[in-house]
Formats: sequence, C-alpha cells, structure tokens
Amino acid sequence: MRVLLIFLVSFLLLPQTISSIPLDNAMSFSTMVIPDDNPYFGIIGASIACSYKNNNWILKPLLVVDDTLTLQQKNFLDAIETSEPLLVLGKNIHTSLPKIEILGSPAEVSLKTTSLLYKKSDSVIILPYNSYKLSMIAAPLASYLGIPLLIYDDNDIEIQHILSNLSVSNVYIIGDISPDIPFNIEQVHLYTIEDIQEAILDVIHERFNGINYLVLANPLDVIPPAVSNTTRFSKEYSIKDVEVTLLGRSIVYGDKELNLPISIPDGALHVRIYVNVTKSNGIMNTFFEPIIYSKLFDSNSRIAAYAPSFALDVGRTLLDTLIVDDPGVYNLSISAYHGFKGGFFSSRGLSIVDFTVNITVIIDKLVNPHLPIIPKLSMLAPYLAAVHGGIIMADENFSLTDEDYIEYASGYPAGPWYSEELHGYNNRKVNYTVSKIKETLTLLDEKDMLNDYLSGPAWLAILGDTNMIPMYYYQPSQTDIYDRGLPSDNPYSLNESLSIGRVVSYNVEDASLLLDRTLFYKQLCDDDTSWLNSFNFLFGEGFGETAGVFHQIPYSKEIRRYGFNTNVYGDLRNSREIIRKLGVFNSNYIEYMGHGDWFWFIPSIYGLDYYSKVFDVAHMKNWVFKPSVFLTAACLMGRIDGIPSYMNIGLTLLHAGCNCFIGATRETGQEAGLTVLENSLLLNDTSIGEALRAEKQIDKEPPTYYVRVLYGDPAFNPYEPINGFSNQGRPIKS
Repeated sequence: MRVLLIFLVSFLLLPQTISSIPLDNAMSFSTMVIPDDNPYFGIIGASIACSYKNNNWILKPLLVVDDTLTLQQKNFLDAIETSEPLLVLGKNIHTSLPKIEILGSPAEVSLKTTSLLYKKSDSVIILPYNSYKLSMIAAPLASYLGIPLLIYDDNDIEIQHILSNLSVSNVYIIGDISPDIPFNIEQVHLYTIEDIQEAILDVIHERFNGINYLVLANPLDVIPPAVSNTTRFSKEYSIKDVEVTLLGRSIVYGDKELNLPISIPDGALHVRIYVNVTKSNGIMNTFFEPIIYSKLFDSNSRIAAYAPSFALDVGRTLLDTLIVDDPGVYNLSISAYHGFKGGFFSSRGLSIVDFTVNITVIIDKLVNPHLPIIPKLSMLAPYLAAVHGGIIMADENFSLTDEDYIEYASGYPAGPWYSEELHGYNNRKVNYTVSKIKETLTLLDEKDMLNDYLSGPAWLAILGDTNMIPMYYYQPSQTDIYDRGLPSDNPYSLNESLSIGRVVSYNVEDASLLLDRTLFYKQLCDDDTSWLNSFNFLFGEGFGETAGVFHQIPYSKEIRRYGFNTNVYGDLRNSREIIRKLGVFNSNYIEYMGHGDWFWFIPSIYGLDYYSKVFDVAHMKNWVFKPSVFLTAACLMGRIDGIPSYMNIGLTLLHAGCNCFIGATRETGQEAGLTVLENSLLLNDTSIGEALRAEKQIDKEPPTYYVRVLYGDPAFNPYEPINGFSNQGRPIKS
C-alpha cells in the first residue's frame, strides 16, 4: 500500500502536470519582508520569494524584520536600486519605503496572498498550523511546483472558497490534518517526513535533474526559553587603582580587582551580568577609553563566564552563562584599565582607574534548559533550501540543551565550552545529527541521486547555533585558556565528502540579510570593478611577520597574474585607525594573519598603546563592509560556543557586511596557512564551502584541521577577475 501511495504521489507531483497561472495584474514587489514573531511567515514568504512557476524562476530577496528595518537592511535595499515596493507580510513595519502590506495571522495571510497572486492553479499544498517541523520540511514543495501554499488552522470554509476560485483539481495535504475538501478534488496525503522527502526529491529530480544542497535546521529554535521567574538587582561600586608597567613587570597601587559575592540559586538558570562604567574621572578621559574585564567563578572556583569590554561596547561588558543545579556563592571578579599599554617583547604602560561601575545581575529560572543562542534561524530553512534546489533535515533532537541536558549538566556552572566533563554528552548529540545526515544520503541513494550529489559540490548548510546544532569537541583541551576542547563542524562533512558552512550571524534578521547578500551578490557589486579586483593582506606583529614574509608578500605577487590588485599591510600600517583611513577593508578579499581572540584581532602590538589599535567587537560592530570574503588563520576568532552571538568578532564582520568568514574556534598552530583554500577559490573557481573542504582534504594537521570553520552560505562563490561571477548555487540558470 505504501509503495502504491509513493507511486501515486510521484506521478501526481510531476511538474508538467501542474498548471498555475498568475494574475495578469499580480502585484510586483522588490523584496519579501516577514516579521520574526511567527515562523510560519518564513514558510509563506519563501513560497512567494522563490518560485519555479511555469518554468519561469522568480527570486526575490527575503528579509526578516523585527519592527523596523536595520541600518544594514536599509543599505542593502538602497544598493539593489529598485523602484518596486516591499511586500510586507503579517504585521506592519516602520519604514518610509513604498510597501504593500498583507496583514493578519499566517493562515489569513496565506489565503490573502494566494488570492492576490493567482487566478488559477490546478494544485495547492495545505500545511498544518499544528506542526511547524512538518510544514517547514514540506514548504519547498510549493516553490518547486510553483503552486499556492495554504495554512490550515480550522479554516475549512475559507480554504474551500480559495479552491473553488482557483479551479483546483488536486491538493497535497501535509501531516495528519483533515481539512474539509470537496469530493471532486483529488487528495494526496503526505503524512510523515519520509513521505514528504520522497515526494520533494521526485520533483527535484524532474525539475533540476539532481540535487546539490541540504539544510540542517532545528525547529525548536523558534521556541523561546521557558522562564518561571526572574530575579534582578543592581548596585554601583567604585574602582580605583594605578598600574605601572615597565620592562614587562607591572606594579599596582590600590586594589587590582573588585571581587563581589553573587548568590546563585538551584535549578536551570540563564544568568546575565552586565558591568557598565557609569562615571570615569581623571586625566585619562582625555586620551583613552575605559576598559573593563569581568569573570565569574562558582563556589568551587570553576569558570562560569568571562568577557572584556572589547567584546561588547566601550566601558561595558556582559557575562552570560547557563548554570544547571550548581547553587552557591559565586565570585564576580572585575578589573579595569584606563591608559596605554604596548610592547611585545618588553611591555610598558600606565593606567589610572577612577571608575564608578554599575553591576546588574539578571537570573532567569528556566522550566527546562532549552536556550537558543541565535533564535529563529530555522525560519530561513524553506528559503535557503528552495533557492538552492535542496531539502531540509529538521529535528528537535539536534539540541544540546534538551530535557536530558539537566541530568548530565547538573552541578556545572557552564556548558561544554568551559566544562570538559560535558563533552561526551555534547558529542553524542552531534553523532545523532550525523546519523540523520547519513539517513538522508541513503534516501538520495534510493532515488539514484547520491552519486551526483557527492560528485558535485555536495553543499550542506548548518542553520543553527551551537546550542541548537552543537559543534563536536575534539581533544586535547588547550591548557592556557578557559575555553575547553577543540569545537569543530568536521563531523557534519562526513570525512570531507560534504562541503559545509554554518549560516549564522548576530540574529535571524542579520542572517536573512547574509543570504540576500550572497544570492544578489552580482547586483550589489557588478559596477565596482576596482573593488572586485582587490585583494588586501594584513599581518600582525609578534611573529605575525613570518606569515607576512613567507605567505602574504609572495602570494600577493602571484595572484596579480590572475587580475587582482593586491596590497600587504604590516607593522607600520596595521592599526585600527590607519587601516580605516586607508580603506584597507574596502576590498573583495581580505586576509588577516596575526593574533586573535573571540572578541578581537590585534595586529599592532609593538607601539606605545595597542589597546587603542585593536579591531574589536566594540568598535567594528558599527563599521560597514561590502560583501567581502574575510579569511584568517588567527586563533579563536571563530569561537561562538557559549557566548552571545553579538560578542564574537567573526560574526561581527558578517553583521557589518561581509559575506563569509573563515577562522578558528580555538588556538591554531604554526601550520595554519590558507594557500590551499585560496587556490581553490581563485584558480579552481569553487564555492567557499568547496574550498574549505578541499583544504581539509589535504591539510589535516591539528589543531587547525579541527577548529577551522566557515560562517556563511557554503555555496557562496566570490568574484575573481579570471572567473567572473557565479550563479551562487542556484539549481537553474537565471
């Protein structure tokens, strides 16, 4: 019976049997805009923004918005230069741009958009409002068939009206819903994930003659943490000290650290501690910015969180941690610096601190430990899959912080990023997800599509943060840092047989824009040939010169043969203020070799004051980049596990406008070169995901082999003078 059902579904879903006719006066729009407050708008928006209707491919940018467009989103809309209005679904957004609004619940909006966009359709797909996972997985089917998508929410009469108006002859019903469909309309039920995937793969095979793209997503990331109660308190303290550094030795007059007791109750807790300089006195105000360092230790002196102000804002920082049943009196350690400090072989400096700081502690007691770091990324899965002709693998069990996490994490002040004992549980979650990828490849094999997938680019997008889709922790842990293990996405590549990339940014709004910058990359930069042909290199001091001399200088000369205009910036031209004045980061390709951490990179350390010259989150979050490629062999710049997304320097580069970032989640070694990866991009014209895969197939030297990661769409293929533009992984020619 099951074989007969699948045969019937495959026959009915053949694209040539589908006839959908858009309205002659159907609205024309430039960009799909959806709210972030309901994931079903991601499903509806994807079916409209990307549609293979009557063999005419329609692709529009899709932006997720809170209440108003961000500055970066406005810059994007200005750059694509269109006179057409925005199409806004769900709720009103504040903008002066022309817009067409279709407001209401997802079910209401699905009906309204169908009425506005179609005058006839042989088929429609009906999705359940009570199963986001099934609806998300099934959503690309509407795009591939170019048919309307309706959300069922006990709205039988309204759906019947639409079916009659469109002269529908068959409907595809997802899940166990039973809408009241007229007897003369053929019904095809796809009850399970397997049913849906098989049906979609049949259509993909017929439409595109193969598949190149898979998407991993966790539907639980749209569920906010369940907070049972919140405790909040604030208090101000004074910090005063003088620190003199000479010949590498520091002498402190006054109290170097402010240590405060913080009472932590039992239970699963999301703890945030803000440390903010509210008043600064003294002569140093004229010349230097205040710097704050903060650390939180449990009653057993284990690290719970740490962060400097470089990771958030000038004179302001945040500690953020998930604590499970580890109550007691914690120690909050705060130190400050206000002055200059420089020198590498023999440091020198002077700090005069006279601060008033506000400490604000927020403790959310959670019903369960579920805690997305970058919520709602799965909203983008239908769009990401559809534009690349792929399928979605979605599972709640991908989560690290699930119900079972309480048992394993009980008694620890932080997750596996600081608690090595939790690596085993974390890695079992990764292994589960890997098993689901293998199951999907088996399904591809049954459809005779696996060989073509593996012999092609074999892209796999990881659409989730490290709580929703965790990284694997390899050993050994590096003993000179708090961060434990070697976090890696390598297992998802199945021994480098897949080209992987993690699609993340500050939030879902930024991530939607990141995808748009990739898909509409040519439109964003087609006219600026001087920028497109530029490749700038920056190296840091403190043995960063080795990379500059032995890699960057000769490589920059070599790639001029391929049409690039190159520059190398080293010891005398590598500080933040100089680089910005010279416009060094106004370049298609940017490579940095030097020292780094998860909140900064520090190329200039020999001078009088390197603190004022670093490239950190606090300053770079307000910069504006063109859709650049940022490559680095520096340590830790790619660390995103266990910290807020907006405190990581790699994601800050994406937030500011870069299209992709390649860096390391932990410290790298002397072997941390980029030549193989760069040659793959420049000479072989591969995508960024394929280039990282090629590099890892050749260079397996630890720790770099484990910790190097890609943030961005793995199908992104940058422009090179000898290669031109790519179709960015689209399944058909545009």
